[in-house]
Amino acid sequence: MPDDDYQSHLKAGNALVAQAQTVATTDFTKARALWQDAGKQYYLAHKADRDEPEAAFKLAQAWMAEAHALQKEGSPNAKIMWANAAAQAELAFDLTPENGRLAMAVATCYHYGGQPEEAEAWQQLGRHLLDGAAKLQGHGEDGKDEDSED
Repeated sequence: MPDDDYQSHLKAGNALVAQAQTVATTDFTKARALWQDAGKQYYLAHKADRDEPEAAFKLAQAWMAEAHALQKEGSPNAKIMWANAAAQAELAFDLTPENGRLAMAVATCYHYGGQPEEAEAWQQLGRHLLDGAAKLQGHGEDGKDEDSED
């Protein structure tokens, strides 16, 4: 049953994001309301399964969208929302600590939230993880083991 709750809230959030994206260029206020509703659905999905990184990250993305909207308005609350988004993205990263893209999302939140030291640290971690993943898949710069002569 909890998996059903998780999936239903995740799907509802995804549907709301899709709706928001279709109206964002013509009615930003409506799109923002839809993104906020999507965030609520992602929160409920995350609450239903706290070990699932997808909902945790989608909630962080919803908060990033809200932070960006607040920033566009010049609201002083934007930095608070960026900090909330960073904390949520860190939580998603904790569930999948090998995910360099999540580390880069955390870095982005800290960057826009005005915390350059934290942003740099997370960016370095993200680069390290992404570079390591690329080398494991044979897409690294040299693609071979430097210690091996064979």
